[in-house]
Amino acid sequence: MKTASACRILTFTVLATSIFSSAKSPDQVEPWLVLNKITHKRSYEIETRDRKCTWATITEVTPDHLTAKVHPLNSSRSLDTVIFPRADILRVTSGPVVYYSGRSSWSDVSSLRARGRERLKIITTVGKSYKVKPPYTVSDEGITLHTSGESTKVSKSEIAQVYDVVAKPLTDFGEYSVDELGPMIIFDPDWVVYRLHLEQYVSVLLYNAGDPEDNSPAQCVER
Repeated sequence: MKTASACRILTFTVLATSIFSSAKSPDQVEPWLVLNKITHKRSYEIETRDRKCTWATITEVTPDHLTAKVHPLNSSRSLDTVIFPRADILRVTSGPVVYYSGRSSWSDVSSLRARGRERLKIITTVGKSYKVKPPYTVSDEGITLHTSGESTKVSKSEIAQVYDVVAKPLTDFGEYSVDELGPMIIFDPDWVVYRLHLEQYVSVLLYNAGDPEDNSPAQCVER
């Protein structure tokens, strides 16, 4: 009995350590290197500047390239290792969430539909910072914040950068666990962190006033 109790205590100690070590504020790092902050134990859609898309698992991110195991269209083939130069990558996504954008796009900000604990981070040209949760309104003229019955407009001319602050994604196994493990999922630290709202966040740069603006529509097609 003592051994069983000790095992339970050890299990919950390890779990608690994992949870609270994950309860951190958004990582503010160079936008490209955010790809080193998210899990590589899941698949992402990599869109290149020629508008071709690849479903792949990231294995390495360096300052000038990304290496990934690409899932072939023919499921009988093995995974191919492909090196993508940083300059060729337009976007890295998982479902509707963007984890890297290689362009400055006001239309990406306008089309964003923040949900759950996702939020915007606005940096003005004078260094003021806003953390914005819905509801807010994005127009060609700027972003209007709606809080406590009051509206505050930050004009586009005042905005230096806009980030989408998103939770780090679950691993493929974590998503599988949500669907398949049932009650045993309580022993998956990633899931517990998510359910307790203690997950880590990353800041994804969508708009930078200092870069050429690209508002072309997404036209991603499979390779």
